[in-house]
This record gives sequence, structure tokens and C-alpha cells, in this order.
Amino acid sequence: MSALRNIGILAHIDAGKTTLTEQLLSLTGVVRRAGSVDEGTATTDWLVQEQQRGITIGSAAIACRYRDVDITIVDTPGHVDFTIEVERSLRVLDGAVVVLSGPDGVQAQTETVWHQASRRSLPMVGFVNKLDREGFDDERLQAEIRDRLGIEPLPLQVPLEHGDGRLRIVDVLSERELVWEETGRKSGARAGLEGRPDEEGELHRQLALERIVDMATRFDDELAEQILLGATPSTAAFLPGLRRAVEAGECLPLVYGVARTGAGLARLADAIVDLLPGPEAAGAQRMFELETGALGRVSFAPDDERSVAFVFKTEPRRGGQRLAYARVFSGRLERDMRLLRLPGRESYRIGRIVRVMGGSEEPVDWLEAGEIGGLLHRSDEPLPRTGETLAGSDYGWSFERIDAPRPVIAVAIEGEDSEDDAKMRAVLQLATHDDPSLSLQSDRGTGQTLLAGMGELHLELAFERLREEHGVRFRTGPPRARLRRIVRTAAEGVGTDIGEMTGARVEVGIGLSPIARGLGEVVRYQGQPPRRREWREALEAGLIEGLGVGGSDQIVGVEITVTDLVVAGAEPAPVAFRNAALRAVSVAVDGAGAVAAEPWMVLNVVVPDEHVGRVAGDLARRRARIRGSESRGAQQVIAAEAPLAELIGYATALRSLTAGRGVFTMEPAGYEPA
Repeated sequence: MSALRNIGILAHIDAGKTTLTEQLLSLTGVVRRAGSVDEGTATTDWLVQEQQRGITIGSAAIACRYRDVDITIVDTPGHVDFTIEVERSLRVLDGAVVVLSGPDGVQAQTETVWHQASRRSLPMVGFVNKLDREGFDDERLQAEIRDRLGIEPLPLQVPLEHGDGRLRIVDVLSERELVWEETGRKSGARAGLEGRPDEEGELHRQLALERIVDMATRFDDELAEQILLGATPSTAAFLPGLRRAVEAGECLPLVYGVARTGAGLARLADAIVDLLPGPEAAGAQRMFELETGALGRVSFAPDDERSVAFVFKTEPRRGGQRLAYARVFSGRLERDMRLLRLPGRESYRIGRIVRVMGGSEEPVDWLEAGEIGGLLHRSDEPLPRTGETLAGSDYGWSFERIDAPRPVIAVAIEGEDSEDDAKMRAVLQLATHDDPSLSLQSDRGTGQTLLAGMGELHLELAFERLREEHGVRFRTGPPRARLRRIVRTAAEGVGTDIGEMTGARVEVGIGLSPIARGLGEVVRYQGQPPRRREWREALEAGLIEGLGVGGSDQIVGVEITVTDLVVAGAEPAPVAFRNAALRAVSVAVDGAGAVAAEPWMVLNVVVPDEHVGRVAGDLARRRARIRGSESRGAQQVIAAEAPLAELIGYATALRSLTAGRGVFTMEPAGYEPA
């Protein structure tokens, strides 16, 4: 295996991702003392808003070294408002650590990020955190992993004693018992006291070992033969089979500990190095052929010297600079190298190249294949956009773009005067460049400028940066859910465009059908798409434009299938495909009977037992549909669905109902008739 790992830290909000990252940095010597989320000193939470709120807002990269392996860690947000940060980070990772809060089990956002990662077949290991708190039930947690994540949990350790300031764990493969005292005291990463397990511990170890043997031998015939011959394999002998099982998505290895007090971090670092793959294991990538626009799978050979990189994020940095995060898939990126920004083919010169270390940067001369780094620019220099491919003029493919989630909530905003208004628009345009899940729009009915995003916190943070970092004076209206339209039935439409000068004729036939509770749109082809990329892009732009994207009358939750495409006469211009598609969608929408719709959210509300009745009654008044509840110690988890319009300001209401002890998460569920 290579001496390089690119991993992400994924979890529900407050499960301990950033604390875990800090402890790994402490363990590997990057920092002398692990920073604190509560104190605002975490290395990866360098934004002022992150330090003030104690949450991760933007994904942040940092590099460390463990057992002679270079590890790039991407710490991602757990809050649903910032799901775009997780999605774009997953595009460049080779593996991930899923952090599970032991007492809380598999939480709502854990499921969301798990399925995001699973769609990309990302190999993962799990870290069960917060074993210093009451309420942890390992058997229940493993059952939830099977039921909710759909994968077999594979404990590499057995927790025998936890809580009351002491943690005792049996490490299955090393046959050692690890003990940490004073687990209630915050400290850096530390090794546990080692010893032999007692009779009870050995019994639990043997049971866990049987599961490990069964999983590893499925993927390693040599190991299976050793065991059949009665040999006792070493710890290292199990690793190849376990690694293959993880890469195949057959199991989730579990390591246990307490991130806040540094317990169990070395075993997790071992699992990252031993069980997660390096860049060489990355499979063929989904890419588009530049000439035809056809989607295909492209592999990168280790000896391919052509420079190809993917830009997965941009952001402002201190000192008025801007940074583009890039993952190199082939060749290398060097300073002053000239490449193209694909698919648009704009020329681009690489300026300063840096290794990103949270909020700071370390200059480097180049980035090799498999590495993640940053391209640093002055604010007035051109910067690649999120989702662009950097490659030479002889390269014929571009990576699949990142689809941003549709904003569900909007606020009207205007500057205090014309100067502030102009500055406001310029800053917000730049913000939407960095965060594609933000959208700056104009209300077609009132003419007001709207900033739309994924939730109240998302917009609140954008306004804070506008005010505090850029000194813009502005006024805002109340947040409101963004109404859209959905179609009730399937319909067909045909659109035609004939060039006035050339006589070129393009005819597009489509089928339009509803997607139950869909959030956006899907475009498919019944036959072959247009043979030229610019034709295909123009056609698809016309289809999306026909749905009214950006306006209050936008159609959502539809699948558009191009059923017929006729090109006759002279060579048509791309605009002919756009016009024909636009007319076809207009006809189909008229026939499908579009109605107004409002966004609905999936809710998970965690409240103390004594407040369940009041919270459930309040949800009922908010038109919520309660799907069920389950007990977790002295708390109840209520699962529900409710319209977003009724949930604006819900955080304040829930604190009032539960004396500040209730918490909730929500994520978009789809649209229903308003």
C-alpha cells in the first residue's frame, strides 16, 4: 500500500468530529496540545463564526504523519445546513472515519452522511465516542448500525467497563486489555495501561475474534488455510483480509474510546493506516467526454504523467486572499504551470501552491498524484470554480460537476443605500461562488433581492460575514419557506426550432413525470444524447430553464426523459437545442397540471422524558406528522415530518418548552402541495 491516506471525518453534529481531529493532530505531533471546540482553539475550526458557536461550518483540511504514512484529514460539518461541504469533500477522499456517539447511537445526520459516502462506495471505519457518558449500550448500537446503516458492525475491541472515570477495553487481535483512568479529565491523546484480559475479558475477546475470523477469511484464502491447519495467525495476518472486506463495503470495523480525553486514539490511527486504502485503490472516476458530453468511467494509471486535478472547494482566506482546494489525480501540479479549466477551456496559470493546515498554509513546490492541497491567489486574480477540472489542452475529459442542494428558505435583503447595495451584491455573488448551496435571486413578483439557503443558520452566518467582515449595512425581511410547484401527472411535450438564416431544424420530444416528494429534477435520455457536447449542454440548459429555476414558480420533483431528438437541414447552432427544449418543457408542464408546493422536513427531536407531551403537542400544532419515538435512557427521540414554514424559529421554541434541554435536527424531505 502507498504511504498516503486521504480521509474524511463524518458524523452527526456534536458527535465529536473536530475533537477527534484535534487529538489525532496531537497524537501525530502536529500540535503540542489538542485544541478545544468549547474554547474556540480547534485547529480546523478557524473561522470566527466556528469559534464563537463551537460548531464546524466549513470542511477544513490538515495534514499529519503517523507510522511513516502521510494522512490528509478533512474535518466536515455535522449540521444539515452545510451538507454541501460533506458532498464535495467526498469527491476527493479515499476513505472515512464515521464518528458515533456511544450514548446517542446512530443519529439522524449520521445516517445522512453515511448514505452520502456509501453512494460513492467509500471505505469506512467507525469510532465509537463518548464512552465516559451514561447511556452507552454496545449491543443496541450494533443493532442500529445493522438496521439504519445497512452494514455489519465488526468490533475490533470489546468495551468491558465504561463511565465513572474509567474505561476498560479488550483489544481483540493484540490480545491485550487497555485501561484508562480519569476519563472525565480532558487531556491529549494517551495510551492506555496494558495487561492481559481476565477470564471474562478473554471470553468476550474469543467471541469477537470469531466474527473477525469469519469476515477476514472470506477475503483471504491464505489466512483461511492457516486457520484450518490449526495455526495461530499474527495480528498482521488478519489485516489484508479485513482491508479487502472494508473496501468491498462488507463491514464497518469499530474502535472505541473517548476523544475528549484522548483514550483510544492510537488504535483508531492504526485502523486508518491498516484498513483504509490509499489513492492507488481509487477506482475509475465518473467523467464527461469533452467532445460529446458522454458520461464514462476513466482510470488513472500510476505512470500517467498528464496533469489532471479536481477543484472541490473555494473559500476566502485571511489577508484578502482566496484559496482553491484541489485533489491531484494524475501527474503533478507545479507553480506557474499553465492548464485549462474544464469543461469551459479557460486558460489558467497556477500561482502559489500550499499544504493547507486548517486556517494557515505551508508553501510547497508541487502537489503529486493522490495529494490534496491548495492553490492560493490574491482576491483580484482569477480562481477556478468548484467542480472544475484542471488539465492540459490534450486531455479530453472533465470530472462530474458537484450538484448543490436546492435552497429551501429565503430572506429578502437590501443595502441601506445604493453604495451599500452594490457592495452587498458583489460580496454575496462571491459567497455563492464559494458555496453553491447559497443562491442570490430576484423575486419575480416583488423585484426584491433574495438570499436563499439551506436553513436559518446558513443564512444567519452569511449575514454575519457580510456585516462583520465587509462592513456592509443592510436590512433583511423575515425568513420564509420557498414555495415551488410540483406536477401531479405525467405529460409529454414537443418543441421545435428552425433557424431563420440556415433553415436548420431541431425537434425535441420529452416525457415529464413526477418524482414523489422530489427536491430537484433528473434528466435522462431514452436514446443517444446529442453527439456534440455544446449541443447537449444547450439542450439540458433549455430543459432546466423551462422549469423556471430560480423563481417562485419553479417546478421541482420531476424526471424529464428526452424521448425524441430530430436534427435536420444545415448544422444547427447550440441555441436551437436550447429553444426547442424550452418549448417542449412548456408544453409538458401545461399538460401536467402544476400546483403550488411547500418544502417539508424530516425532524428528529431529542427531549427529556418529562417534556415529551408538551413537545408532541407543539409539533401537532405545527402540522407535524409524528412517525414514532424511541427511548434512549432518560430521553426520548421523536421522529416526525413537518412543513418548513412551521419550523422557522423552532429552535427557540424548543428551548422554551424543555428548559433548554431539547435539541433537534432536520433535513429536507421533499415538497407537498401547499
